[in-house]
Amino acid sequence: MSRTDAARDGDRRTDGIGPDSDRVVACLLAVVLALSLTIPIVAGPAAAIDQVAILSPEQTQVEAAPGETIEIDVSLRSQGGHGGEGVAAVALIAQYHPDYLEITDIERGPWLEGDGTEIRATETDARERGTTILEQRREPAAGGTTGTGTIATLTVRVAEDAPAGTTPISFDESDIELTGDYPSAVVDEPVTVAIDGGDESLETFDHPDPDEIDRESTASSGDDAAETDGGEPVSGFTLEIALVAVALAVYRLSAGRDGRR
Repeated sequence: MSRTDAARDGDRRTDGIGPDSDRVVACLLAVVLALSLTIPIVAGPAAAIDQVAILSPEQTQVEAAPGETIEIDVSLRSQGGHGGEGVAAVALIAQYHPDYLEITDIERGPWLEGDGTEIRATETDARERGTTILEQRREPAAGGTTGTGTIATLTVRVAEDAPAGTTPISFDESDIELTGDYPSAVVDEPVTVAIDGGDESLETFDHPDPDEIDRESTASSGDDAAETDGGEPVSGFTLEIALVAVALAVYRLSAGRDGRR
């Protein structure tokens, strides 16, 4: 092989141009095509669930003395689900140690309001079991609600004989219902009550399954308007679009190099 031929062959290897490169591009396009046919089927339900709703207290840690009463606002952030579904109902379930704390009152916030709909709220108070449930539902659900706002305000009393230490109020059994067919995952953040300046965790409490609690409750309703900040749901086909874009970029790069050969 002459020096000129060797140099040309080296250039082809450096540029990645030739039959092997063409075959790689063809394989990439075939993979993307296969994925584009399967992603809508496989990722549809999963993508609908990955719109996460976040429950969090205004303050993640509060300090209180034995016998003191405090108020805790709980906020909810949700952009609903894919396809434009909003939140139709929220079951806020607060769990705590009944020897140290007591939720004496729970009031709904304005988060679910809007579009002239009424809010049906029911409260279940199981203080001896360390559980308080506030269920809220839009009637009619209409398009549901999205955005960020206060979903409830808790009035909490610390026991007179509570020892110094920290004890949580958890919301991890809470549930959110969308107007669509798919559920919404819920991420919660507890609030820690530091009693009498203590910093060591107090004894935990074995809470019952909320579904096993007899929900004898009183109901209230309202139809006051409230503004919420909406947002566009994320498309479930984002991955497919990204793969096609990558394949096109590879193809165009290869075509441009072939034109320079």
